[in-house]
Amino acid sequence: MKLLLTGASGFIGRNVLLRAPRDWEIVAVYNRTTDLPAFVADRNLTRVTAVACDLVDADAVRDLGRRVGRADAVLHLAANGDPAVSAERARWDLELNTVAVVNVLERIAMDRMIYMSSGAVYDGLRGPVSPATPVNPLLPYAISKLASERYVAFFAERRRLLASYANVRFFGAYGPYEAPRKITTRWLRAIMDGQREFTIRGNGKNLIDFMYVDDAADALWRIVADASFSGTLDLAAGAPITIDEAVAAMARASGVEITLRHEGDVPEYIEFRSADPTMRDRFGFAPSTPFDEGIRRLHAFFRQPARA
Repeated sequence: MKLLLTGASGFIGRNVLLRAPRDWEIVAVYNRTTDLPAFVADRNLTRVTAVACDLVDADAVRDLGRRVGRADAVLHLAANGDPAVSAERARWDLELNTVAVVNVLERIAMDRMIYMSSGAVYDGLRGPVSPATPVNPLLPYAISKLASERYVAFFAERRRLLASYANVRFFGAYGPYEAPRKITTRWLRAIMDGQREFTIRGNGKNLIDFMYVDDAADALWRIVADASFSGTLDLAAGAPITIDEAVAAMARASGVEITLRHEGDVPEYIEFRSADPTMRDRFGFAPSTPFDEGIRRLHAFFRQPARA
């Protein structure tokens, strides 16, 4: 199997590489984060080749396609990693989330595309949702993700350039190598540093339905490997908790008591949860790491000596 992995230097990308089949040939694409080659070498990922490319640059993507040749599959993780910023930088978000994926679809030969979309496409909805649910998001990040889904389907169903595809509406993950701004890393590190009082934007009832990153990576590899599946599916833990509950779990993992305060509003208020059974019924997948256990693992990771 020859796989092209975009966004390989990101949080999900690094964890996907660590859990990849060791006999697959993987071209791991990165852009601004330049330490990926060292990460690959340090972990002895001998079948992984790290390649720099700006996916918004059409000529650079064309050159990448010539270098790689035809891929059995592309796992496209590259994206704007901060949905909230899209409200102020809509064009920038569109370029990173949509222009980049169109460049890849037009200029790299592949049999299958696995596109990492987002549960954010359900923006504004409440209660149970699934890919059959009509969506009409207003957050720019969600709009660009939904547009990219439609481009992937277009290149498969109209242009016939893909034998199959999967649009994965990902509800999020937490764990080692995530961005410092993420609540699980930012607040857990603050607790470890002695902070005991925290202020949460909004009322603290905003739902989080993310899974431990090892589970997320294993789910993605199942989707990549099933070349006969084409369509859209949700990838979610299926056990949403509130922001307040998440912070309480971090305090338990650290063995401390904390005080929470609330102020202001949040640009993305989540009140929906996935009711899509596809991961369970088609791929035989269910997350195996409860949130408290995942936070304990992340806490232990932070206590280890730093690695590249």
